[in-house]
Order: sequence, then structure tokens, then C-alpha cells
Amino acid sequence: MNKRRPPVDGLCDECGFNYDTGDLQGTVTTLVRQSAECSMALTKAAAGPDADVVRIRPEPEVWSAIEYACHVRDVLEVQRFRIAQCLAEDRPVYAPMDRTGRVKQAKYEDQDPMEVAAALMGFAREFGAAARVLTPPQLGKLGLYNYPVRAPRSLGWIIRHTAHEIQHHRQDIINILAELEPPIIPAPKPAQPEETEAGTADDSEGDVPRVRASDEAEGLAERSTGGS
Repeated sequence: MNKRRPPVDGLCDECGFNYDTGDLQGTVTTLVRQSAECSMALTKAAAGPDADVVRIRPEPEVWSAIEYACHVRDVLEVQRFRIAQCLAEDRPVYAPMDRTGRVKQAKYEDQDPMEVAAALMGFAREFGAAARVLTPPQLGKLGLYNYPVRAPRSLGWIIRHTAHEIQHHRQDIINILAELEPPIIPAPKPAQPEETEAGTADDSEGDVPRVRASDEAEGLAERSTGGS
């Protein structure tokens, strides 16, 4: 994963997310849209000329695209559960997600990108549906959150923090794939042998058919313009 942890308050200089701006509905709408963009980037790369590009780490300490996508998927699932926990309990204490441990335990790098993308979008829709109906008193309710340090956090902050996770890692996924994906270059067309008029050339292997100067010029012109 990235060596430097993104902030959990204020402005994130890396991805531009700001915890202090935007209304709840707009934040949730952006979260769902950016989740879709994560899914599309993953599936497009997996369907490209090198499907394994989604599993390549650009650096040993930086996750691959599919590892980031798995993380986003799991964040959405866990945060949806935390919304329900906060509404059901008087003093919720959220269990740690163990974000780094999950990478190896769940074998993120081996997971199917199409399944990951579909699950990511499913959890995004579920999270969005749960977040949109929260009332102001519910959004202000506190629970004990473990990341990055153990501290009380409101449900409203959890919504924004989840939106930041999606926006930040959407950028990670897109940037990594842009750096690693091989360019798609059409293969050159094979050269076609020159045809000769029937009966004008000897059939012996050692003889080469003679080509008129005008025919040779036309052939060069066709090759220079891509003609077959």
C-alpha cells in the first residue's frame, strides 16, 4: 500500500477530497459514481491484451489495481455494517478492519477481477442506500473508531471517510493501470507476394518474374498509403 497514509480530516492534497465541504446527498452520489469508475477501470484492464496487468504491483510496497479494488470492496461492506451497528447500539465500538492483513488472508491478488468489480458495485449501492436516509441526529451519533488512532467518530464522519477512501483509491487504481497497461499497437500486415500474369513467366524455381516499372511504382504507392 502507499507508504504515506492519507489524512482523515480536512483536505487531502493527493486526491482533492475535503472532509469539510459538500452535503451528504452529494457526497454519497459521488461515492457511488466513483465506485462504478473503479469497477469499470478494473474490468476494462482485465479484458485487455494483458489480463494480468491488474495483478502487477508498480512497486513492492504499493498495491496492485486488483488489491486496491478488493480493499475498496471490503471498505464498503464493512462501513455498511458499521452504519447498522451504530444505529443499533448505544455506544458502538467498531472492530478493526485489519486492512493490511486481509490482503494476504483473502489472497486479493488471486481474486477474479470481474467478481471483485461486481461485488464492489453491489456494496456501493447498499452503502449509498443506507447512508442517504440517515437523519441529522443519527449522523451526529458517536462510536469508537480505530483508524488511524482509537477515537470517537460521528456517523457523519464515517460517511465522509468512506467517500474519501473511494475517491483516493479510485485515483490509485486509474494511475496504476495507466502506468502499467501496454499500449495497443496493431500488428503490421504481412507483405503480399506480387502476382504475375498467367503464361508470362517460366515455372522454374530459379527464375524471378519480371515486373514492369509502372507496376512497381503502383505497388510502392499502395504500400506507402497502407493499401493491401
